[in-house]
Amino acid sequence: MGDFFRQHRFRILICILALLVGMMLYTVTQGGYAAPGSGLLHTILSPFQGAANHISEKSESLLSSFTQGSRYQTEIEELKAENAELKNELKDFEETKQQLQELQQFMGIKEEHETHTFSAPCTIIGYVTNDPYHSFIINRGSEDGLSLHDPVVTGEGIVGIISTLSSNSATVQTIFSPDLSIGAISADNKYTGIVEGEILLAESYQCRMIYLDRDTTLTEGSLITTSSASGLFPKGYLIGTVESIEPMESGLSKYAVITPAVNFEAMTSVVVITDYPGKGEAHESN
Repeated sequence: MGDFFRQHRFRILICILALLVGMMLYTVTQGGYAAPGSGLLHTILSPFQGAANHISEKSESLLSSFTQGSRYQTEIEELKAENAELKNELKDFEETKQQLQELQQFMGIKEEHETHTFSAPCTIIGYVTNDPYHSFIINRGSEDGLSLHDPVVTGEGIVGIISTLSSNSATVQTIFSPDLSIGAISADNKYTGIVEGEILLAESYQCRMIYLDRDTTLTEGSLITTSSASGLFPKGYLIGTVESIEPMESGLSKYAVITPAVNFEAMTSVVVITDYPGKGEAHESN
């Protein structure tokens, strides 16, 4: 075997292979096409030309796909960034729109109750943990003129009262709490009672008006407002609408399930009634 590698025929074979490799490399460097030459040369180079052309085409295709894919990926990332920016702008717009609506409602409250003094709008900054009655915390306190038991409202209706107070924050006890009793009257002034919370109703953001006669003709959809009977709220603020009339456990009277006028789940800010005629006497009676 070793003698074969030393033979003259082996050397010739090596030269031929080297020539063929050289021709192939030349063909590739010429873009897959050899310079015009003899028919024999063309015949020898044809397979290599085909292979070179195929390799060149595949390389160009892969390079084009990669380039296009990179461009598409860049465009997709740019579109994602634009979409996120538009979403943020839309969110800011909706928040601004809601704030303007709330401000208009607060202005309406002031016009309707000219003898009452109101705080600046208070932002809800958190909710009381594990409270089934939906108490929440606002970003204003005693330094802003708030006091314990001050009524809390929105442009839609009543919310609750200030139950705890610090210099720059306060907790609001809502109308869903059974510890809060609010004098109430129907809008037609025919029926009076007390609005209070009840734990099962609080789950669905409702409360009830108790002490209705067994033969009451109060109907679903009737509006209920504050009567000032309990002293916690001044008269004339909307509480909500009657959802249904139900018998009390004793069977001696009935109560009305009330759906509040305020949408507590969407509420983001409130105002506090810091002063109104009769406020001092009302708090002393409590």
